[in-house]
Amino acid sequence: MNYTSQELDAIVLDSFEKITYKVKQEITENFRFSVPRKKYEGFLIKTLGEGVYNKVREQFFSEEYRRQVVSSLEKLRITCVTYFSEKYPENFRNIPAPPLVLYCRGNADLLKRRAFAIVGSRHTLPKVLKDTAEISSRLAEKFVIVTGTADGGDTAAAEGAVASGNLIFFAAQGLGYRYPASNARLYRRAEEKGLVISEQRPNVRASGYLFPVRNRLIAALADGVLIVSAGEKSGAAITAEYAFEYGKDVFCFPYSVGVPSGVGCNRLIKKGAYLTENILDISEAYGLDFTPRVRPVLTEREKEVLSSIQSRGEAHVSQVAADVGCNAFELLAELSSLEVKGLIIRLGGNRYAAADQ
Repeated sequence: MNYTSQELDAIVLDSFEKITYKVKQEITENFRFSVPRKKYEGFLIKTLGEGVYNKVREQFFSEEYRRQVVSSLEKLRITCVTYFSEKYPENFRNIPAPPLVLYCRGNADLLKRRAFAIVGSRHTLPKVLKDTAEISSRLAEKFVIVTGTADGGDTAAAEGAVASGNLIFFAAQGLGYRYPASNARLYRRAEEKGLVISEQRPNVRASGYLFPVRNRLIAALADGVLIVSAGEKSGAAITAEYAFEYGKDVFCFPYSVGVPSGVGCNRLIKKGAYLTENILDISEAYGLDFTPRVRPVLTEREKEVLSSIQSRGEAHVSQVAADVGCNAFELLAELSSLEVKGLIIRLGGNRYAAADQ
């Protein structure tokens, strides 16, 4: 990855753990590496403090250190979009404390596309999880879907959108970790087809305070936010509050009185969020047309084969045969039928994957 000098400035600044974000921002706005060191020596000492400056001085100006930072990111398959990059989202420039660096795995071009956020709590009802995946799949036809990485509503939103490639999977921790571990396969699919992103350095582990920090960016990046479930003090409700603050559209599923995972949704509706029962409530707000999908009719055997392939992400015909309980030769008719119906893709080497839906 080739970075401009300004982009490298930002990446190097962000690598120093002892420098606070506020200080990094001040340095970025006032400092250029192309200017002789002596001219900025006093400014840096004043901004960083003499103790911190003395600890980072040599690395701060070292071309070797720059190469090491970039090399370590490349080994992790991470590219950086900085405040100075063309791909940096304009929406982030308009919020307090915009991220200096965005660490990315996948298609960073998605950051410049029109986005819509779907988030929910970890304790989301099974029926709501199903509805969330379906509505996310449809909205991914018109938007890039932005969501978090937690179990529950976020995972359902990601599962619905990932096949389309129109997914930004926003992590709270650094990309050196996958949190939660239960979503490791979903992380991989998002990296391959969409974008996994974080504003934290790769070595930063998940911590409670990082989730609301991340949620401000989910709200900022999207045109609107759908809250599919939210407890009274859930992260999803925090995302909605940021969306209100930024002047974004907030949509919420309504809940019956007394459902814990819906308390936050009902409160947000009272505050002015759009009561949302289906995709038409969102499409009308944006003037979009969603034609009904015609679902192919499947035999019971075809359903079993498709389920096997979908659960594995991609599968060898022998693995599918083992799941279904027959020999590989007996599956040829079902595999051909599913391919014709556009539900699976032949990868070669007798391997198949679920098609983008």
